[in-house]
Amino acid sequence: LLCPSMMCADFASLKTEIENLEKGGIDIFHLDVMDGSYVPNFGMGLQDIEYICKTATKPCDVHLMIEEPAKYVEKFAKLGAKIIYIHPETDPHACRTLQMIKDAGAKAGIAV
Repeated sequence: LLCPSMMCADFASLKTEIENLEKGGIDIFHLDVMDGSYVPNFGMGLQDIEYICKTATKPCDVHLMIEEPAKYVEKFAKLGAKIIYIHPETDPHACRTLQMIKDAGAKAGIAV
């Protein structure tokens, strides 16, 4: 699968970036979410994620590199994420959170 990380996109020309990637044959848009706590960086904002998910014709996956991912699962599913990945070490109830992802209508994944 070809899944480019949108963190490297030119956000000033996001629609064009999405169109060009889709013309190039990508399979999935990869969206990184970081909180500055679990990882020392910050990723895309909610508005960026929503825009990409709603503009793209290909599915979006969301990689939650955040503490307490269960608090945000429903929100990202509503924004349009088709796959949501969590890091089990950030969630003492990872199995429950994976079920929450499925219940929200997305596919669940574990990032290692």
